[in-house]
Amino acid sequence: MRLTTNGSLPLVLASSTDDKTVVDIDAIMDNVTIVLYIITILLGTTGNAMVIWVAGFKLRPKVTNVWLVNLAVADFIFCLTRILSLVKKLFFDHWPFGVFFCKFNGFFKYANMFCSVFLLAVISLDRVMCVWWPIFTKNHRTLSAVRLISVGVWVGASVLSSPYFVYRQVYLGKNNLSKCSFEVKEAIDGDNTAKNWLYSIRFLCGFLLPFLVILCCYAVAGVGIRRTRLSGKTRPLRILASLVCAFFLCWAPYHCLLLAKMVDSKTAVVRIGLPIAKGFAYFNSCVNPLLYFCMGLDVRSRFRQSLAGVYRRALSEDEDGRSTQSNERTQDNSCVSRTRRDGGEKGPVDTSSI
Repeated sequence: MRLTTNGSLPLVLASSTDDKTVVDIDAIMDNVTIVLYIITILLGTTGNAMVIWVAGFKLRPKVTNVWLVNLAVADFIFCLTRILSLVKKLFFDHWPFGVFFCKFNGFFKYANMFCSVFLLAVISLDRVMCVWWPIFTKNHRTLSAVRLISVGVWVGASVLSSPYFVYRQVYLGKNNLSKCSFEVKEAIDGDNTAKNWLYSIRFLCGFLLPFLVILCCYAVAGVGIRRTRLSGKTRPLRILASLVCAFFLCWAPYHCLLLAKMVDSKTAVVRIGLPIAKGFAYFNSCVNPLLYFCMGLDVRSRFRQSLAGVYRRALSEDEDGRSTQSNERTQDNSCVSRTRRDGGEKGPVDTSSI
């Protein structure tokens, strides 16, 4: 038996005889997407709601928790919007929710992506400042400043996502069924230049440039941490590094296949791979709570742990079991005494637990 395809779907499985079996790859991809949507919605809404409750309401406010709450809020809203897409795939052959939800569904998908990667980049810059400029960080790294930066991140993400609200429309597709799709006027007329520009901006601003910024930040912070005697690793730093890795592992296949789609959207690799890559990119919205859970789990306690207790442990304690907030005060005092002894900020200080 051999598999033959000319880049169009469905695929045809041809045997040595004249009988043929037609495999509807689009239907298979829809089923895979539905499974990924269900996992994302169930784990994402419950997990991110737990993170928002613990980090936002149960723990003492601090800078790191502000970043994590903003990440959780973006992922929580995104998971809620996936409910519309899931209901559509399960029960309808057309888009039944009207123009506004069509626009908002597409808009917040990319607002979540931009917001998440911008927050990760800001967190990475925050790490560098804590290591290399501890006194400046101590004096200016306030909750009000961090909240203001978070608002700026949301505004920037909304601006970059606005074309997906403006140009997303409900069209009549095959068999006169309504279809929610992103189409610019030029693309309708056969000119894909504007659409390719938007794809390129999405790839650069939502993936490549933030990735380079984060990579450089962690390299610089790593050099600073290795040069200081206060080089103990902490749970908050490991969590942030895990969030960065998870984001880029989940979103990298999606962006790569979008670049391939710009070249040729009819290839079997794009037609088969893109729905799966999109599902794994969406899965990133429920990965973060799973990471918090794994890092907060105390294997010695086994079954004597509550879910809220696991998240509280992950978000509030370092790996030595000491309070992060107490560790912050210790690190701040170390920064001050060291700076006074050296006569200024002449070297890096490890404040990764701040």
